[in-house]
Amino acid sequence: MDFIRILTEQKEERDSLPLESYCRRSQLKELDVFSPLAQVVMGMRRSGKTVLCHQALHAAGVNYAFINFDDETLANLEASQLNDVLLAAYVVYGDFTHILLDEIQNIQGWELFVNRLLRQNMHVVLTGSNSNLLSQELGTHLTGRYKEIELLPLSFKEYLAFSNSPQLPATTRGNARRLEAYKTYSRRGGLPESYQVGDWRNYIKTLYNAILFKDVSKRYNVRYPKVLAQLSSILMDNFCREVNYSDIAKALSVKGTHTLQNYASYLEKAYLIRLLPKFSFKPLRRNQFEKAYAIDLGVLSAFSGIAADDGNDGWRMENLVFLKLYADHVSKDYELFYWKNDCEVDFVLARKSRVLKLIQVAYDISSAKARQREINALLQASSRLSCDDLLIVTLTEKSTLQQDGKTIEIRPITEFLMEG
Repeated sequence: MDFIRILTEQKEERDSLPLESYCRRSQLKELDVFSPLAQVVMGMRRSGKTVLCHQALHAAGVNYAFINFDDETLANLEASQLNDVLLAAYVVYGDFTHILLDEIQNIQGWELFVNRLLRQNMHVVLTGSNSNLLSQELGTHLTGRYKEIELLPLSFKEYLAFSNSPQLPATTRGNARRLEAYKTYSRRGGLPESYQVGDWRNYIKTLYNAILFKDVSKRYNVRYPKVLAQLSSILMDNFCREVNYSDIAKALSVKGTHTLQNYASYLEKAYLIRLLPKFSFKPLRRNQFEKAYAIDLGVLSAFSGIAADDGNDGWRMENLVFLKLYADHVSKDYELFYWKNDCEVDFVLARKSRVLKLIQVAYDISSAKARQREINALLQASSRLSCDDLLIVTLTEKSTLQQDGKTIEIRPITEFLMEG
């Protein structure tokens, strides 16, 4: 295999990237390219991992080699050939100090190669689209020698910067434009490249199939790929709702729920979904019930063929609130749950079994009945979970109300998503 030719072509691709024109992601400050630890950027395919790494290395002004293992010309590469690839990299890039290994999980046994590079004081940056495959090998062979950075698709705040409208004024016109941007974002999601192609739905469908059959079915040697696809379809069609594996097993004629639970975990590790556990003061009971959320709403639109009037605006808003809370949970040191008893509260933020905040998402609470339903759910949860920090996120309303000695803040979704 002509590794020199392959890497030369990849270098030309690297050097042609208009890095200054790309959105600068918040995770950029987390990447320490001079660290002795391997920097591992994980996330959904096409979410911007590679661009993020190029931006960090370029800004540092270092000479770095770039090897893309998602290149079809490097398909079927074996770990024993990695040293030959490294030799070719030295021919193409000269005496480099840093190396970016893109989608490294495609090579079985890659972790031993990376470990050797670290022992030789090479600064290593990795990307991967499967958290389980990366974490397993990292934990086994690179214990304590790596730093994980998770990259989600564009947040709403990043989408505004990406679409050249980051500083819309807090005027009636500015708020209207921000709301219009939100509605587009809630349909098309946060995959940057999907906004640069004509048929964005087909682009995302192709991406979805690659994740489902390449990152999941092939990587995990899935025995029933049809069941995997059906389960994924069911979870996408029922986003923001509890997953009932028993009902799904009956619908798909699957014996037992263990296989379905495994497949759902594979979808989560491949960054298609996230599973949200139900809150309980008893930690062992928290994972007995879960709700499924999509990592990107564009996948929902493209995959389900959802039209602009699908009637799912409230669930889309809830999914975006989830993504915002999930993105912040590590830096703000909280765990994320939902709560359900006689009524349901969409999100519970907790730390060491102490509930910090309760959040309800309601697209429209203009009717007295809808308004009181959301308020009553928060008040009941507030009493049972001993929490007084209460919030309702709506489409446009901004106010504060007092009831039963409690203060409830009401905030518009655009303001909530712009926070931080």
